[in-house]
Amino acid sequence: MSDIPVAALARVPGLIIRLAFSALKFKRRAKKAARKLKKGMIKGGMDRKLAEQLASQFEESFSIRRLMSQATGGDADFSSLFPFGR
Repeated sequence: MSDIPVAALARVPGLIIRLAFSALKFKRRAKKAARKLKKGMIKGGMDRKLAEQLASQFEESFSIRRLMSQATGGDADFSSLFPFGR
């Protein structure tokens, strides 16, 4: 019975690494989508400055911290647990 916690702890580093790579992939896809959105708005005739602002807001809406906060109800300040990347 005491082997269960040790086995669970042995899997934590791998889980953290996989989560980190998933988060980086998520962020990379959000940046790529924001660039495509900006190019499309400019090509459609929108002012470049306004297109950059809207694309920036679009990219910021995919903040992992914000999404996790919303998923947990938004009451707890989950982002204070991870102060890096601000």
